[in-house]
Parts: sequence; structure tokens; C-alpha cells
Amino acid sequence: MRLSRKVNRILLVAGVFAVIFGVVMALGLKSDTFAKNDGEVTSEEHFVTIEDGDDVVTVKTSARTVGELLQRADVVVTEADIVNPGLETEIDDDGLTVSVWRARPVLISDGVRKQYLMTTETDGREIVVKYGKEIFEEDEVTEVAEYDFLMTGPAYVYAVTRNHVEPEPEPEPVVDLSSKLDVAPLTARRGVNQYYVTVNGQTIYRKETYYDLPMGGVMAIAARECGVPAYYEVREDGVKVDAEGYVLVAADLGRYPRCTVVETSLGLGRVYDTGSFALSNPEQFDLATDWTNRNGR
Repeated sequence: MRLSRKVNRILLVAGVFAVIFGVVMALGLKSDTFAKNDGEVTSEEHFVTIEDGDDVVTVKTSARTVGELLQRADVVVTEADIVNPGLETEIDDDGLTVSVWRARPVLISDGVRKQYLMTTETDGREIVVKYGKEIFEEDEVTEVAEYDFLMTGPAYVYAVTRNHVEPEPEPEPVVDLSSKLDVAPLTARRGVNQYYVTVNGQTIYRKETYYDLPMGGVMAIAARECGVPAYYEVREDGVKVDAEGYVLVAADLGRYPRCTVVETSLGLGRVYDTGSFALSNPEQFDLATDWTNRNGR
């Protein structure tokens, strides 16, 4: 009789433990029973919650890092997925929550080319910006609800509609030399010429002067900044021109930047130089000639 009572008590205690274990399992608490590391049992265990989409589970684990925890729990992550905190984070206390955001396949199409990628982003516009496609405020990004599965595969499809219009470039200044000269055609003795020109619809006074200096240094700068050969020649009329035949012109670089092609009374010229004259007359041109030294350079 006494033996029977002891057996009953043992069975009762075992039943109570079974009920408690069942309640724990029903609450989603799992024990990390495979808490061994290279054959050695780790000493400390912690309760950690894993959130993987709609799947939420709490485990008691002796894993030392988040990466080890996920490996033990058979939670496979890819490089495109996001795990927070990171895989190298140490587990040193209870209550840690590990969240896994799964990357999804996305196709971006702008009508010209398509781009496939894996991303955890869900906003179409943010995806386009994040992955390097140029997009303007006027452009639209919409998710395509119906698409050809055989053409795109199992992906979320976003279409980019281009509404941005590039502004028209400002027209280059148009120089009109058809108006009559105020003075007779230039001669070497005069050393100065004056006339009126029409620039962008406005008539302006143009003064030309002429200087005779070695231009090797100027053309070295021109070769570097304008991409032209670093030499010049002297025309039969004594005017210095570059390898393409443009007259070497000094001008106000603020109004006529270096390398600008302009019209002069001696033909088309290219601005390579400047001078102090630009301070008092920004519309003046100083043309390089060999009229003074007559030395062919």
C-alpha cells in the first residue's frame, strides 16, 4: 500500500511538470538544447526573441552572437537581408530582440532599360534613388499591378515615367559685323580700328588695338586649357593665327572666356589672352600681329 502511494505521488509530480512544460511550449518559449560549442557546453543562457516577418519565437540560448543564434535556429539570411542587431552582436543579457527584414526581388523599368535587384526597401521612389537611377521631382515611380510574369519573373515591378524636360541651353552670343565701319579699313600705320557691332540685338562700340609680342607662352596656356596645338603662325598680312587659322585675340576674360571664338575686323579670332585695357573697356579686342617688329614671330 505504501509503495502504491509513493508511485502515485511520483506520477502526480511528473504530471505537474508535464503541464508546466506544455504551458511553456504553448507560450512560444523554446529551449536551445543543442547549446554546445566545439564539444564544450557554454555556461550562460539567455532568452532571446527572433522576429522574422510574421514568425516570432522566443528561445533560451547559449549562443554567443546573433549570427550563431540564427544558425542554431536554422534561420538562413542572405547578404541582401537586414538583421538588427548585426550578426556580430554579442548576446550578454535577456530580453534581446533580433529582427530580420527579408530582401525581395525588384525590377525597375524606365522604358529604356531594366534593372533587377534585391532590396528590403518598399517605397518605389526610394528604391530608384538608392540604386543610382537619376530621377527628378517631376518624374513618377509607380508599382505595376499587372505584368508579364514570364518576362519579369517573380519580382515587384516599378515603372519610371520621365516627365522632366531639360531646359533649352542659352544661345551663344551672335556677333554681327555687317554694320559699316566708322573709319577706313585698317592699315599698319593706324594701329587702331573702331566700329559698331550688334551683339544679342544690341549695338555696341567696338575698339580694336594691336600688339606685337612673342606668343609662345600664351599658346602654351591655350594648349592646356583649349586643347589646341601650342604654336602659332604669321599670315601674309602680318596677323598672328593659331594652327586652325584663328586670329590670336586678347579680351576681357570675364566677358569673353578663354577659348571663345569671336569675329574681328581681321576675320574669326579665338580669345587666348587678356590685358589691362579690359578694365576700362571690356568690349575692346587686342589682336596679335607682327606689324611692329616684322620679325615673323
